[in-house]
Amino acid sequence: MRLTASLLAICLATGPALAVPNTCTKDADRAAFDTVALKSELMVTALVCKQQDQYNAFMHTYQPSVAGEEKDLAAYFKRAYGRQYQKAYDDYISNLANAQSDEGLKMGTAFCETYTEMFNEVQSLHSGTELADYAHSKALVQPVSFQTCAEMPAKPGRHTKSKKKRTA
Repeated sequence: MRLTASLLAICLATGPALAVPNTCTKDADRAAFDTVALKSELMVTALVCKQQDQYNAFMHTYQPSVAGEEKDLAAYFKRAYGRQYQKAYDDYISNLANAQSDEGLKMGTAFCETYTEMFNEVQSLHSGTELADYAHSKALVQPVSFQTCAEMPAKPGRHTKSKKKRTA
């Protein structure tokens, strides 16, 4: 997948703010969010810092892993938004690129100094399975906040009933 300015223009199209449903994220969901955020950050970095060849090399190396994480992210949006998932997913991708681009504008020239090194770091990984961990270790801009399933508070007024064992 080659990076082009028109692709970034599509991603940067202004969309409404993403309303996150009260859906917790599992570890696999978080890995998908992190990897897609990394891909987006590298795309923004490539365009702003004129590093398209490095982005294309990243995508050539990690396309199968990135595609798998994108599929997992789409599955999360399907669970969270039902029939409205495609719009929510597209809004997320647009808001992600916008937030990362805005961060780049705030940083000025320090942006390229800070983010171009990521191309070397990802190319030094041993496999695509390391991408999510690498992405999670970085302070990547995200337009949403996450609550893991383990952190979800119990809903008030809902109690689980324990099943009684039948005795013969």
